[in-house]
Amino acid sequence: MNRKAQASLEYIMMFAVGMLIAAIVILRLIGVKGLARWAGSQMDTTGAEIGGELQNLSNSTK
Repeated sequence: MNRKAQASLEYIMMFAVGMLIAAIVILRLIGVKGLARWAGSQMDTTGAEIGGELQNLSNSTK
């Protein structure tokens, strides 16, 4: 009976460790996705600023 309890406990512990690793991986991926969103918004903002400056230069030379 003692061996069955040990095997069950080992199974539960391995399952818990696996779930913990999966949670860490998911949190890391969400973090990367958040970083990608930030970079995309920075690119959009910078592109809009450059476009505005080019428009101002174009209007001033006319």
